[in-house]
Parts: sequence; C-alpha cells; structure tokens
Amino acid sequence: MINNKEDLVINKLTKEELISVYTTHSVRHFPADERKPVSSISRMTEAGRYVGYGLYREKDAELLCYAFFTVLPGCRNILLDYFAVMEQYRSEGIGSYFLERMKRSLTNCDGILIETENPDYAKDESERIIRNKRISFYEGNGAYFADIAAKIFGVHYKILFLPILQSPALETLLSDFDAIYRYMVPQEYYAAHIHISAS
Repeated sequence: MINNKEDLVINKLTKEELISVYTTHSVRHFPADERKPVSSISRMTEAGRYVGYGLYREKDAELLCYAFFTVLPGCRNILLDYFAVMEQYRSEGIGSYFLERMKRSLTNCDGILIETENPDYAKDESERIIRNKRISFYEGNGAYFADIAAKIFGVHYKILFLPILQSPALETLLSDFDAIYRYMVPQEYYAAHIHISAS
C-alpha cells in the first residue's frame, strides 16, 4: 500500500531500462498477440520515436507503474502503446496519479491517443465488463472518445484522446494516428491488417 505519494518519482527510462521493463513485466501484463517483438521496440527507441516512463518509489527504487509511448516528428499527438500498474499496487489510485503527473510532464504535445478494445466485440460478458471498466478509467482521468475506429490485426478498438495542451480537430487526430501506425507497421502488413477511419 502507498501511504505517501510524495515519495513517488517519475523517471524517463533509458533504452536499457525500457527493454528490461518490457521483457520482465509486459509478458505478464499483455497477451502475446499484443506484444511487439523486442527488436521493434529496440529499433524505435534507438530512433528516438519510442519513449518510456516509470513511476518509482524513491526510497527503494521499486517500480509501481510504467507507460510506453510512440512519438513521431511532426505529430503533435503521441500514442500510449503500453500502460500497466504493478499487480500489488492496483486499486490504489496509482494509475490515475501517474496519468496526472504525465499530463504535467508532457508539455511538448497536444495530447495522448489511447487504444481501448471495443466492448461491442468482447467474446463474453466478463470481457465486456473489463473493457468498459478500462474505458471508464480513462474517461475518469479526462479522456474522451475521439470518433476514431480502428481494426488492427483483427482486433477492434475505440480510440480515446487525453488532451494536454489542446483538443485538436478530428482530421488531425486521424492523421497522427495513421502516421504512427504507418511508422510502426511494415508497409507490406499495413494495407492488409491496419484499418483506421472516423467512426
């Protein structure tokens, strides 16, 4: 349990730290079909187009929460690629605290694009509840539906937007979201597996 949030610090991860967090923790927090190859993460990080942040307890450097973002030159909006709170610190407000701190830190972008799995395509009621709960979490922290629908490698997503400096027009959000995926996904896969449109 976290009793004193003043003891928490956000650190920008080095490439080595980012890869370590990804290979150590993301394997527990995300299913295999949602995890990118480590080589892709490494390539994007080296190019300066992928960044990670961790929320740590200062006294013992314990990692409580982490987030990875895809950032592109020329795009005023960034994509939240992975975001997770360590299991033992969930339901303590850590995720909300981290997002609020990140909004104060990321002052060089208009906002954050967030992918959430579409509840309408959940395989059962239990999964639908989980997906709606995830959406409610982001909405509770200031995000709103961006009127963008996406089908990515067969998975249907609704896209939310968390404003930081401003709320851009839909055309700008669509353009940035598409540009980010065109960068992340090789051209030979993009046409067949990435479908992005206004909803």
